[in-house]
Amino acid sequence: MKKPISALLVVKDSNLRRHLSGVLEKNSALQFESCSDAQKALEILHARPFQIVYADIGPDDMSSLDLTRQAKHHFPAIRILIGSSVSTARDVISVMQAGASDFIIDPMETELIENAFEKAVRDILNHQAPNPIKTKTIITQDNALLGILDMARKVAPSTATILVTGESGTGKELLAAFIHANSSRGNEPYVAINCAALPEPLAEGELFGHEKGAFTGAISRKIGKFESAGKGTLVLDEITEMALPLQAKLLRALQEREIVRLGSSRSIAIDARVIAISNQNLKMAVKSNAFREDLYYRLNVIPLTIPPLRERKNDIPLLADYFFKRFCSQNGKVMQGVSDQAMDLLVKQPWPGNVRELENTIERGVLIGSGEQLLPEHLILEASFEKTPRQPSLSAGMTVREMEKELIVNTLNQVGDNRTHAAKMLGISIRTLRNKLNEYREEMDMSVE
Repeated sequence: MKKPISALLVVKDSNLRRHLSGVLEKNSALQFESCSDAQKALEILHARPFQIVYADIGPDDMSSLDLTRQAKHHFPAIRILIGSSVSTARDVISVMQAGASDFIIDPMETELIENAFEKAVRDILNHQAPNPIKTKTIITQDNALLGILDMARKVAPSTATILVTGESGTGKELLAAFIHANSSRGNEPYVAINCAALPEPLAEGELFGHEKGAFTGAISRKIGKFESAGKGTLVLDEITEMALPLQAKLLRALQEREIVRLGSSRSIAIDARVIAISNQNLKMAVKSNAFREDLYYRLNVIPLTIPPLRERKNDIPLLADYFFKRFCSQNGKVMQGVSDQAMDLLVKQPWPGNVRELENTIERGVLIGSGEQLLPEHLILEASFEKTPRQPSLSAGMTVREMEKELIVNTLNQVGDNRTHAAKMLGISIRTLRNKLNEYREEMDMSVE
């Protein structure tokens, strides 16, 4: 069980102190105590550690600014939240410059207090948790990919937008994490979102957030991915799957470095570095009017393309050995290595699924295999490479809908389930294709019932 975050409430007004206590008791991540004046608060802080201080003190006490300065001087890592309903703009600026994390203008507003504490807790947990992004490495001895990594290291400290392209399974997400870890933002949030998985009606709210009551079902304020990323990195995966109206809003956010939550008219400055990822040819997507040309040039500041595995055969033995040792360890298998015959077979494969497919093949082999070595008979390769296109089986009596379904399924099989390519071949939009597939899925679910 995680240790709760410790908070100290320094509140002069007893009614406000009771109100805040009632609000914060609902947050299971917090453990708090309270006092009524700043001097007592400093004594408590010197006696035992706290991670958050919330202060709303009276005019006859030490000022919020002095408390902030003293607390940050002795305890630099502490998060300080200041509340006051009678503050001026100068007060807010002064305490924020002194090191306060947030300023709550109306401490009786429950939602404002909850959001401020939730953000402070989230920041603390992000700094406490071991950063899995930093532990990720890209295994290669291929000169072309080593050149890409060298370029990535050089541009990582910049604020420039980066476009990472390559076939499915080549490691584009891993390269994005590599760039984040090698940047000055390495200790800031790393937020990734798959654009293809965003339902269009909800996509804008997911990216930019929304206010309470912005639409039916918006029962509270939601912080979007841009704000969640803070000063870190926002990764937009499968960027070509983003609907055109949302592409226009993304372009504005990148150009103006600000967003507007749904249901609000107030602009919010953003500082996250954006990395876009695509397994599609964006120039072709622009030509087919599936992607905005101006957004393409905004994203394509620094293009990095990962070569497919079939073009870096010398990486196959290195990766195969790495995956073999990892899966043996994970599954308690005592095996010595990959046999020469199995390795020759692996090197000769075209690997349309790239590194991900190789990884899955080695995992299956380790689970199936026995004895000292991984042998050719332990590798299940036929299903991956003997992909003969299935021809539509049209026959008299079939309905137009049945023929349509057969044609769509066959086209998807031929292009390896690449929906963008399939939609282009079929002469329909990606949205229409997605709707058709949802209809087929609903029909199958009904038939099972």
